[in-house]
Amino acid sequence: MEINQATAEYLDAYAEPEDEALRAARALSEEEDVPLVAHVTGAWLRWLAGMQPAHDVVEVGGGVGYSALWLLAGMHPRGMLTTIEIDPDRRSRAQRLLTHAGHGQRVRSILGAGLTVLPKLADGSYDLVFIDAVKTEYPAYLAHAKRLLRAGGLLVADNVLWRGKVADASIRDENTVALRTFTTTVHDDPAFDAQIVPVGDGLLVARLRAD
Repeated sequence: MEINQATAEYLDAYAEPEDEALRAARALSEEEDVPLVAHVTGAWLRWLAGMQPAHDVVEVGGGVGYSALWLLAGMHPRGMLTTIEIDPDRRSRAQRLLTHAGHGQRVRSILGAGLTVLPKLADGSYDLVFIDAVKTEYPAYLAHAKRLLRAGGLLVADNVLWRGKVADASIRDENTVALRTFTTTVHDDPAFDAQIVPVGDGLLVARLRAD
């Protein structure tokens, strides 16, 4: 089913409203032309982070802090979010925004490329890994995410429908192929229970089996 604008707005109406910090992050993202997750996708991030709730979360692709705010809202109050961002200006803006929102002590902000930073993080130490960065690198992120997750932890990835392109086998650009490969690999891996949630641009949610 294709979600049209009217349906998207209907779904948004059932998502938790944005607070002042989220509205500021959205405005900054739009002003700086920084990609961000859909409102309803953010609400899902909050809900997923709150299921356990998560104590330790990794975000690959921090932008200016919009998705971080959603994740922090669901995480355990003493939880720590490690966010990775390659652009120094975006990282600085996110740090200021998150500190202003009262989360300065709950965020470890790392400047660098995802594939440079992820190998330095500890195995089996995270409850949730959220991927929203370079689309061609999603398959490479996967191996690190699987290593970083605790048993029962969640792998979450945005843009897995890629504006409908992933479902069209005739589309073979490198971003689409990488996203298709990533999703298929997660789906076929017996270590994961995986589903695609058709919100925003497609949200993959996969649980690392405890066994």
